[in-house]
Order: sequence, then C-alpha cells, then structure tokens
Amino acid sequence: MTEPASWQRPTLGANERTIDHAAAFAALPRRSPGAHKWGVGGLVVVAGSPGYAGAAILTTMAASRAGAGIVMTAISRSLSLALNIHVPEAVIIPLPDGDSSASGRRAAELIEAKLEKAAAIVVGPGLGEDTAAGLLLAALFGTRTVRDEIGFGTSAANVSSNGEDAGLLAASAKPVVIDADGLNWLGQQGEWWQRLAPGQAVLTPHAGELERLSGLPVDVIAADPAAAARDAASRWRQIVVLKCGHTIVTDGTVTLVAEDVPPSLATAGTGDVLAGTIGAFLAQGVEPMAAAALAVYAGARAARRVEERTGTLGLVASDLPLAIAAELAGLERGKENDRD
Repeated sequence: MTEPASWQRPTLGANERTIDHAAAFAALPRRSPGAHKWGVGGLVVVAGSPGYAGAAILTTMAASRAGAGIVMTAISRSLSLALNIHVPEAVIIPLPDGDSSASGRRAAELIEAKLEKAAAIVVGPGLGEDTAAGLLLAALFGTRTVRDEIGFGTSAANVSSNGEDAGLLAASAKPVVIDADGLNWLGQQGEWWQRLAPGQAVLTPHAGELERLSGLPVDVIAADPAAAARDAASRWRQIVVLKCGHTIVTDGTVTLVAEDVPPSLATAGTGDVLAGTIGAFLAQGVEPMAAAALAVYAGARAARRVEERTGTLGLVASDLPLAIAAELAGLERGKENDRD
C-alpha cells in the first residue's frame, strides 16, 4: 500500500527548511535573573465548553509547562472547578453561563480586562459551536452582530472604517493562536482575515478545518500540504500551521517542515496541547513563525519521549505537557538527545 503524499517527507524547495534542533534552539525563550511572571509572558486562553472541559485543561497545562509566566483561562463558571483541580497555577476568568446577549457582553468585558495585561491569546480549543460561543467569538473578532445585538465595542476606538466593530483582537493587536472551534467559526465568516493585522494570527488547522476555511477539498490539501498551507497563508496574510502529515509552518513566503510525524499524536487533545504551547512562546516574545516551529519540534520530540514508555498506541494528550517541558530543558542544556 502506498503512503499518502501527506505522510511522506516533503522535498524541500526554495524558501523551505526543516524544523531541526538548531532552529528550535535559536527560538527557545531565555529568562534573565530576577525575571517576573508578567515579564516572561502573560497568556489568555479562551477555551472549553460543556463536554469539552478537557480542551481548556490541556491548553492551559501545555502553556504553563512551555514557560508562560501566568496563564489566565476564560472558561464557563460551571467548568472552572475542573480546571482549577487539574491546573491549580492557572488564573481563572469565570465566564457567565448562558447564551443571552448580556452573557456575551459580560464575557467579552471580562476577557478584555485580562487581555490588557497579557502578551498573547489562544482562542478556540473546545469552545463549542453554540450561540454563546458565537457571540463571544463575534466580540473577539468583531462583527455587526456584536455591536447591534450585544452592544459591545461601540466606542470610536473600536470601530473600523467600514463602520463595523473592530473586535477585541484587532483593538489589542496582541498575537493570537486560533484553533479548533475558533477556526470553525471563522470558516463561516466572510473575509475574516480583514479584521486582523497582517501576521497577527497563528492558525492551526488540520486538513478538514483548512477545507472549511479555504474551500479547498481535503484530498487536494493532502496531496500537497505545503502548497495548500502556503497559498492560504499568502491569501490571509497570517501564519498557518497545517497538521497534515509532516506539519507545515508557513507565512506564505517561508515554509518550515517538521522533521518527524509521530503516529502516536493521532489522539484526541494533541491539537489543544500544540495551541497552548505556541501561545506560551508568543507570550514570551518569540516571533510567530519561530514560536510555531519550536512548538511543533518540541511536541514531536515529546511524543517520541512518551512512546518509550507507552508505545505508539498508549500515548494520551495529557502525557505531553510534562514531556514538552523535558524537551525544552534539553534545549536549554544544549543537548539534542536528552532522555535521562
């Protein structure tokens, strides 16, 4: 049986490079003596919903283990205890339950207050696709629905030239990782990329999510993932991290390709871990392309580390954050192979 093209190591062309140890080492954040938690990076995570509390937990846990100085997770009040039990270090932004316009407005206000101090934000893991999630995402990205229905962001500073609400993300200009249900929501919006500054977002789709965002069929994406990711990044003027075989990181001009594609990562929650890890590096001041590449490298290496104990079939996503921390520790020590 012939391997799908997406699972074969791509042949590198012009402006294409492998994400290797040297690239990861160069991107690794460094802390100075006397560093403070806010100085090394505050991160807001907007994630989780009934049935998907684990997505918020995994994203938050991964961000914490990847070096974010403080992680503030916006999650439904009814799920906050579960998050607090699993990640006691996290600051919880308890969002009101319900899908009314008042709940949507209050959720946006609570996130805005924390985003002012944060350096980056992750949006989407396990957020759901109900009315409440839609109102919140509209407040973050900015639509007429936000201004007309919930009254958020009507100040002159938040209104774009076409009269629509600019949204929290555009107003803050903070780098943002968009994953999972955040991507699904964007796929239903027209020209959503016009609401973000060029290079502000790191999008982390798998092939199905990229199909919904771009309209390109999955089989075409899988036949040449690098070309599909590059074309999408060029059109949207954002960073695309395409999880399709050897993960692709591209801004449309430069393309970085993962060295390894551990099959053990084909399990629920690993995308949440990747999103949280990228967010942590963005919060620490790493440039978006380098942040995504470092997260891809550390995640793949962490999977291989876990496989030594669990094999390919036994890995679960919650194994990864601590293993990623161990891989980052090896990078800090300058070691390419550090399994002790």
